[in-house]
Amino acid sequence: MLTIGTSTHPRPHNEALFLLMHRGSILTTIESHDFLVTIDQFQPEAESQPVFCGEWHGKDVFACLLKSVPPSFQETDFRELLFSQDEAGYYLLSRSRQLATWDADHQFCGRCGTSFNKRHDTEHTKICPKCNLRHYPRISPCVIVAIRKENQILLARGIHSPPNRFSNIAGFVEAGESLEQAVVREVNEEVGIEVTNIQYTSSQPWSFPHQLMVGFLADYVSGEIIAAPGEIAEAGWYNIDQLPPIPPPATISGQIILEQIERIKQSQ
Repeated sequence: MLTIGTSTHPRPHNEALFLLMHRGSILTTIESHDFLVTIDQFQPEAESQPVFCGEWHGKDVFACLLKSVPPSFQETDFRELLFSQDEAGYYLLSRSRQLATWDADHQFCGRCGTSFNKRHDTEHTKICPKCNLRHYPRISPCVIVAIRKENQILLARGIHSPPNRFSNIAGFVEAGESLEQAVVREVNEEVGIEVTNIQYTSSQPWSFPHQLMVGFLADYVSGEIIAAPGEIAEAGWYNIDQLPPIPPPATISGQIILEQIERIKQSQ
């Protein structure tokens, strides 16, 4: 499991492990498909700035965003690789990508525009050398909810999702809004129904690129499904014995669907 609580952030060294990225992909070795490599397996680019992520089985791990793909490496789709991991691998990939994205997107102070010239030694923050403003990795809370109606579960497909890939209703939390209020609003906006009995169940980082998904279960109250134009391609109620393909159990979406299914079975 990835250990993230360390007192001092080390600099890259020969005994460390590196997780390489290029654009939106993870780089894996062509021969063995490994995504954790040592420094002697690639030549670090002069402009690359490895970001310390924590310790993995006692070894320091750094995320490194490259501008080109080194020889003997190939680009692997991040989402597909993420979904194929166990829980420990999921969190390693998710944290590494989130920190690398934050580091690349925050090269200048958002208040005064001054360039950051060094990193903090003990935490993930950038302190402006001119105005002293601290910049931490951005985390955007999102709600995701599995909705029950008798022996059925509501599943929807976003307009950018491939055919036959269904999931739960999800959305960002607005400023000044509670998590429960966000659940009610998002469900109504995306499929036009009302829900009640909103219960928190779990949370999970979702690095696309910096969300924290907060999972809920809820019960249907009223309304007819009306898919939001421009967001939802299709949505409907599915009997728990006749579900389309659902997200894998490594994801919070798959987890809360399975939890809602178990809840339905226990009430029958």
